Amino acid sequence: HASTTDNDDNNTSPSLIDIHVDVEEYSPMPVPSLTQSSVDFDAAPNLSSFSLSQNSSIIAFPPSEINMTRPSNNNHHPRFRPTVVLAAITGFIISIIITTTLLGALLLVINKKGKANSNILLECEITISVSKDGRKSNFTTVTDAVKASPNYSQLRVCIHIGEGEYNEIVTIDHEKTNLVLIGEGIGKTTLSSNASNKYGSSAAATLRVIGGEFLAQDMTIRNGGLHNGVAVDSSGRASVFFRCKLEGAADVTLSIDGDLHFYRECHFYGKKNLVVGLARAFFQKCQFYLEKSHPQGKIVFFSQSSHISAYKFGFVFHLCEFYVVNTSETEVETAFIGSSFGNYTFYVIMESYLDPTVTGYFLGTPPNVTYYATFRNVGSGATKANVPQFVHVLGSVEAASHYSLRRFLLGDNWITKAVDYDLDIVE
Repeated sequence: HASTTDNDDNNTSPSLIDIHVDVEEYSPMPVPSLTQSSVDFDAAPNLSSFSLSQNSSIIAFPPSEINMTRPSNNNHHPRFRPTVVLAAITGFIISIIITTTLLGALLLVINKKGKANSNILLECEITISVSKDGRKSNFTTVTDAVKASPNYSQLRVCIHIGEGEYNEIVTIDHEKTNLVLIGEGIGKTTLSSNASNKYGSSAAATLRVIGGEFLAQDMTIRNGGLHNGVAVDSSGRASVFFRCKLEGAADVTLSIDGDLHFYRECHFYGKKNLVVGLARAFFQKCQFYLEKSHPQGKIVFFSQSSHISAYKFGFVFHLCEFYVVNTSETEVETAFIGSSFGNYTFYVIMESYLDPTVTGYFLGTPPNVTYYATFRNVGSGATKANVPQFVHVLGSVEAASHYSLRRFLLGDNWITKAVDYDLDIVE
């Protein structure tokens, strides 16, 4: 405690204050002695481990990896088992390496093959529907739906066509861009006509495509006309046919012209010529059926009418199948893969099946400028005995890759991912 005293109450001079402080002796509270540390770090040679006391409030993970035996009187503390810890860490690292490696390999294969995901749905910014009965649809004819679609559209316009046979001639004019025709499947949705041009030189088509960036999917297109009639006449740039069946009754089934044509998983049926034209076209996983109308007649799958000696134009077939019906293996040199109407031709056939009924590669004398190449084809029709001297047999994947979908048609730049495709030739 403290007290103060004045020297003179009446003195006007500054006063002195006496301060008395009594200090009592202070005894601190007893401090309990620490007999054992809460956490004790213990280093072992070349290994790091730590131990926990039994009374520690720290929860260790995983508990199964910790020895929870009560410590003995010699202050031996529980610790991690180094071998178990190392085994767990090593296993975890190995699992990460294996998972990363497998994922990387999978991505490499997918990227190398360029296989699109068939589960990817086609994105349609504008949708129009067609059905035979008109119920819950916008139109009852495909022609009316095409006319109603916007001109020069920058957005994808999808016309969904219901099941049934639509007897009409459909034209996709040049102003109808980014147009898609989607059916219910081959044999379910059918466009058919008997269009023919008996006295004219141009072909009459059930479906004529002039507009660019066109896609047809999951339908049958048929022309029963006997005079210069074709199922499809396509000249639009960057056109795709996916899972379609084309049937022709006259000389030609498909007539194509221009740049960037892709056909995937399509079936072609016809007589004499299945595909004719001057175009840069790629056929992948397609089946070609050519019918002989006369036992002594000579038929050909494809004909090119090119007068341009540039490798930009030509037909490439990859993973396709070629068959001739109404014929026998005993018939010699009656069914041929290709021919030419001009002074230049370009054919490449890779990893495809040639039925025994296919007896020749080229009908007639090849033009002055001819490029004809094959790679890893199978079937009796692809035997070396049937390969003429002017045909180049590509000897490596690297050589064949010059004619892959990626390089020949620049497929990864413009084909929608909603369509299956294989970009490259793989080992």
